[in-house]
Amino acid sequence: MKVEMFGRWRRAAVAMMAAVSMTAPAAAQRAGTAMRDSIGDEAAALLNQGRANEARITLLKAMRASTSKEQQALYRLELGDTFMYEGRYQEASRAYTAVLSGKDSVRVDSLIRWAHHGLALVDAFNGRPARAAAHYAEALRGPTTVRDTIEMLVLTMQHDSALRAIDRFASSHHEASTLQFAQAFRALSWMMSGHCTQALPEVAKAPQQDRPVPIAIRGRCAIKHGNRVDALAMRDSVLKHQVADPFAWTVLIARDAARKIE
Repeated sequence: MKVEMFGRWRRAAVAMMAAVSMTAPAAAQRAGTAMRDSIGDEAAALLNQGRANEARITLLKAMRASTSKEQQALYRLELGDTFMYEGRYQEASRAYTAVLSGKDSVRVDSLIRWAHHGLALVDAFNGRPARAAAHYAEALRGPTTVRDTIEMLVLTMQHDSALRAIDRFASSHHEASTLQFAQAFRALSWMMSGHCTQALPEVAKAPQQDRPVPIAIRGRCAIKHGNRVDALAMRDSVLKHQVADPFAWTVLIARDAARKIE
């Protein structure tokens, strides 16, 4: 069953890559970018300051005050993001699932895709790539970018397909942000497939070495090579790092990678 699922998803991924290969590069997607309002911005700022409980209180108050089911779902998804940021994946999963089923479910496509994207990351972070692929299939049904597809391929452990997609992406776009993303995710794919000897030279080519994903990769490889002191220092650097946007998918991915350094 898993083999068949991956086979179907690989074919779907190839189709998606073809469909989006001509699109302009976009910044690493922030969850719910198109719908986030000042409440979400306030919650993100609090989260970035290490005040996660206050961020959740802000969102819960807004959720209770709103009479719009869609607005309530938006705040619930942002609540899920705060749990993801802290590595509380079971609570994040409950928040995302509530938007998809039961009395709290909604029919807004962008919110549904956001919930599936969150659940895809939860499953990927917990070592369930087949389940993650199923959620990614739903998350990427609507407007998408090459970066989203690359993220899916890397996080669902489709290493060869991920590297080919990254090569195509990097060859057609030459902005510094593209190089940063391509090198970081190429290295992430190598690291996740157990090859730090390939991951480290790749991540060293990223223009900005002080970003969360490169630091997390170097930390994971350091712990693998027995350098625990440096690895823990890099883990703490990622988890304490103030970022431009704590709700960016790449930030959540970097934090999970760092959290696995023990």
